[in-house]
Amino acid sequence: MLPFLPVALQPPPAHLEGTLLPHGFFLVLGMIYLAALAVDRLAERLRLPGAAAILLLGLAVSRGMADFHHVSTLHVESIHRISLALLIFSAGLGTDLRRIRGTVGAGLRLGTLGVLLTLLIVGLVLKLVGPALGAGLAMLPLAAAWLAACCLTPTDSGALEDLLGSLDHGLSVRLRHLLHFEAALSTLSALLLFGFLAGFFHAHSPHDNLGLHGEAANNLLTQLGLVGRHVLAGLLAGGLVGALAPWLVDKLVRSEQQLLLVAISLAFVAFGFGQVFGGGGLLAVFIAGVWLSNGHYRLKRFDQHALERVMHPFNTIAELSVLLMLGFLVTPSNLIRMLPLGLLLALVLPLARLAGVWVSLGGKAFSKEERWIVAGCGLRGAVPLALAVAMADELPHLIGVPAESAEALGALLLALIFVVVLIHLLLQTLLMRRLRHRQGLEGWRGGPL
Repeated sequence: MLPFLPVALQPPPAHLEGTLLPHGFFLVLGMIYLAALAVDRLAERLRLPGAAAILLLGLAVSRGMADFHHVSTLHVESIHRISLALLIFSAGLGTDLRRIRGTVGAGLRLGTLGVLLTLLIVGLVLKLVGPALGAGLAMLPLAAAWLAACCLTPTDSGALEDLLGSLDHGLSVRLRHLLHFEAALSTLSALLLFGFLAGFFHAHSPHDNLGLHGEAANNLLTQLGLVGRHVLAGLLAGGLVGALAPWLVDKLVRSEQQLLLVAISLAFVAFGFGQVFGGGGLLAVFIAGVWLSNGHYRLKRFDQHALERVMHPFNTIAELSVLLMLGFLVTPSNLIRMLPLGLLLALVLPLARLAGVWVSLGGKAFSKEERWIVAGCGLRGAVPLALAVAMADELPHLIGVPAESAEALGALLLALIFVVVLIHLLLQTLLMRRLRHRQGLEGWRGGPL
């Protein structure tokens, strides 16, 4: 009698028509991002790190979403690549060469030597203590330990901005410029170190992951040569695109909406040219961002602030995506197993940062109080988590990692980095707020609270 009822009452298909996405994917995705924004605002009100709150949100919502784990596995590499490129491009846009002129040397030392010292200290602790404290890490391979430690080396600009906000942006202008420059440079240094270590410990067929370590090489000189090639490729591609950027902006852009389109297009072109020239796509994106930020434009309103303003939504969604993604990829059981070791590393990480700061900023240029402040602002966030995803993908191709246990080891190390980053964000924020109350005037704008 009602022939349309059997059709209308059929259960919805498991996947959206013509895609591998589960039914209701976009509904849930939109709700997750709205929840992430709400949680971030709540954390801001409570003067807590938003990155930590979003990590916990990702973990919470993923428990009842088994179908979406399949999607994240299929699409995690694309999300990771695009998000990391956007974060690095934004770091380049935030690098004002005129403002950091007096702290370039200090920033270079802190962003390179400081990263190396952190890698050495955290890597040694993880290798020596990991098998004892980490359940399931009894036979932690050396290559896996160093690669996991490398993920924890870069300072994250998003987490840094959250911290400065919780401190009412009370740092002196000089220290704020130094910290932003160091965050950008430490990210690039960590990427290069990650590629070097992944290539040096590579055991099987080539497998390009970050565009930096696609060729298996088993000796130090060959790997250093590959890193050098990627640096040159990135500098060449980024410089070429960046040099053309002001001319293109003057010719094509008449509104901020058009500025957004041109900026994103140039970021993609820079990444592509970096890959074509030898694999330095992420470095090329950063260099192009620096050129764009420091260019001279016929229309004065298209300056660094305009570029940062139009790119901010994309930078925000990239950061949220990385934080949520790791929350989806870890399990509570692995987090509990990694909790003792994660707590230890979260305490070792500030000490390693402190050692790097004292070595990099020694002398009379920075006072003891200023060095304490800089040491306390080395927060980890979205960039280390993005590297952790790349690490899990690279583990099956490393020397000493059995193929049959690579997936389980990757899951444990992802959980470990999740725990370290979460505890580190909370502890450092609380410690810096306490330091702000107790420190003297030097290094703070307006003195202690």
